[in-house]
Amino acid sequence: MSFTVKYFRKPRPGPEAMMETHLVSRLPEAFPETPYPRWAAGSLPVGAGMPDLLIISCDPQVFALTDLELPHSDILAYLKAVGCARFETIVERVKLPRKRAMRCLDILAEAGAVSENRGIFSMVSLWRNILPEIIAVEVKVQDWRKALDQAMRNSLFAHRTYAAMPAAVANRIKSEAVLRKFGVGLLAMEADGEITVVRRAPYRQPRVWTYYYQLACRTAQYCET
Repeated sequence: MSFTVKYFRKPRPGPEAMMETHLVSRLPEAFPETPYPRWAAGSLPVGAGMPDLLIISCDPQVFALTDLELPHSDILAYLKAVGCARFETIVERVKLPRKRAMRCLDILAEAGAVSENRGIFSMVSLWRNILPEIIAVEVKVQDWRKALDQAMRNSLFAHRTYAAMPAAVANRIKSEAVLRKFGVGLLAMEADGEITVVRRAPYRQPRVWTYYYQLACRTAQYCET
């Protein structure tokens, strides 16, 4: 299965853009198919960052969020973090007017994402892992330290985070302790465009659920089944 990347900003012309184009054409080699629908995003703003590439797998139930955005993702993120909460607590923590908060909760309940029992709202179990895998990739030609900094930042919302670099650079730095410490994977790009996974990134839980559920809303809008 080939990837068609939805770009939210065109890559700047130059060697890194050329390398990214080659990488996109060979992504299925590095990241084989999963049983879930998935899509790829380029330069999608996430918080204060903008990863070069995201490969996002989703449970089909996510498409119930197609027409939703903030503050629905904020409510989902809060319920993911705390497990369950009363309406008044949600209003206070998410900082929404009461009427708007109730409307959002009603919509999320209709979508099958939230349930209510005796005034306690909680997230439906399936929605706790509605995006089973988010892979982030940063592409750099030479500045590997900058690539690692950006890759580490992507771990806020991604399950796996990678830096993609020319093979000579990737093989030179593959034993750097920082890779193991922060769980950053390495992709090596050969001159002919072939991709080698020099270091596979471990699967880790995202740390900022607001970004995670914002990506769920984006996925509902742009992923093609």
